[in-house]
Amino acid sequence: MQDTHIEQATDSRVGGRAPLKVGVLIDGFAQPSWIHSMLSGVASSGIAEIALVVKKPEPPKPTPKRFARLRAIGAQILRPNLYGLYIQRDRARTVLRPDAFARMDVRDIIGNARVLEVTPIEKGFSDYFDDADIEQILSCDLDVLLRVGFRILRGRILECARHGVWSYHHGDNNVNRGGPAGFWEVMEQHPYTGSLLQVLSESLDAGKVIYRSYATTRFDSVAANKNNYYWKTSQFVLRKLRDLYELGADALTSLDQHYSPYSNRLYKNPTNRQMLGLLGSLYNRKLHKRIAEKTSCDQWFIAFRFRKRLSDQNNAFYQYTHINPPKDRFWADPCPVKLDDKYWVFLEEYMYDAARGHISVMQVNPDGTWSEPAPVLKRDYHLSYPFVFEYAGGFYMIPESGRNDTVELYACDSFPDKWSLHSVLLSGMNPADATVCALDGMWWMFVAQGVPGALNTDELFLYYADSPLGPWKPHKRNPVKSDVRSARPAGRIFEFGGRYYRPSQDCSRVYGWAISINELEHISPDAYCETEVAKILPHWAPGLRATHTLNYAGDLGVIDGLRRAPRFRI
Repeated sequence: MQDTHIEQATDSRVGGRAPLKVGVLIDGFAQPSWIHSMLSGVASSGIAEIALVVKKPEPPKPTPKRFARLRAIGAQILRPNLYGLYIQRDRARTVLRPDAFARMDVRDIIGNARVLEVTPIEKGFSDYFDDADIEQILSCDLDVLLRVGFRILRGRILECARHGVWSYHHGDNNVNRGGPAGFWEVMEQHPYTGSLLQVLSESLDAGKVIYRSYATTRFDSVAANKNNYYWKTSQFVLRKLRDLYELGADALTSLDQHYSPYSNRLYKNPTNRQMLGLLGSLYNRKLHKRIAEKTSCDQWFIAFRFRKRLSDQNNAFYQYTHINPPKDRFWADPCPVKLDDKYWVFLEEYMYDAARGHISVMQVNPDGTWSEPAPVLKRDYHLSYPFVFEYAGGFYMIPESGRNDTVELYACDSFPDKWSLHSVLLSGMNPADATVCALDGMWWMFVAQGVPGALNTDELFLYYADSPLGPWKPHKRNPVKSDVRSARPAGRIFEFGGRYYRPSQDCSRVYGWAISINELEHISPDAYCETEVAKILPHWAPGLRATHTLNYAGDLGVIDGLRRAPRFRI
């Protein structure tokens, strides 16, 4: 076994330029941990520094009133707020690890930054700053102001930083305009929850969008849903500051340059009558889910087909032959290899009793027959997605080993069943489904990763190297995609008609729901662009719930599918 093959990212300063000067608008020093993480990343980045903190004065402590708690309980009984009660109960019952909303003191991050206390001029729902405060802020010569406090900002404060006031919007304008963040997506079963970073303007909801992301919706809990995508958003500011530092103002081009109507209603906090209906639907779904879990289980199977002629695109999946596993396991993530006119399919074999997967291999034949899968690689942690490729006259495998927080490379000692660990290519950030390919004389690794606290289905990271053995260097724009509908890899990059395509998973409805086919339009160490051109939905066989891996080798095409199978006991 060799040492880890990854080059650490170096100081990204360009030409020794001074770091960007950042100001922060906050209501107090105690902030949610996702904001603490965001500010800590900025302060330690080397490309930006926190130069100013604009803070509201501490509010006076309320004078205790006799029987105040009893009055509050009585008011809740007489005029109940079902929405508020649900949020409190859901938050209390949901274990969040780590908790994005646990309060942390940010004074350990601020350092020597100037702290300016400002009492805003309140008009309706908006905050204005008086001229004296504006002049003090202007004297700091800020590049960016971050709004994580105060209310709606209007007036001269929006012009106090060279590149404007940046603010989060949790709940994308194109999905849920207004209303509590992450709530309606859960209640109305929207498959994804949006979030964005924008440069504020005088017009509400009309700020320039500079970063947009879509996360899978956690249908079981509003608290769990918010925790996932708030952790992910904690990285947005640093990513755009990095782009601004390296590329200049051109990095802040609006993402909404085309006509994009908003056709949904204006979302607000639900009334008690609405909450009764929503809670009834929510608990009905939970009941049906529990019944389904008691009486059935998810079982993946694989399917294959050999093309009949060169012009056969082999993409009509209803024609594929199904290989169904025994009841005590499932088979998924098929990866085919052609060697000496024989076809082998490596796959994840997941044993229900062990609650862990290993890698197996089976032979499939053009006459439609196949051999039983035989184990070839087992570890004391879960393995899946066996990505097998040929390099320098030998075969290598990169199975998913995210449970070990690594991307591991195995060398083939004797094909197809003898493999040994060669090296650890990457570690950290819960990597999933690493997929490598050689394009234009360079090797590229596509891998899904999740920032701490967030799922690893939403964001695609890219690395490059001179060989698949490494060392691997991170792409300058990582993550190159932040969209649960087409980020996580789903199979080999393939060529068709002189163009290259990347299969990816759409995990927006359930994990591995569908396969997106993305055309690679541009790939280089500092830029990446792909466009979704097709979608493989789980409709190609009766009873399918998901389909999430597609691969080809020679004349053989393989795919997997998910069905519900009757529950059984091992």
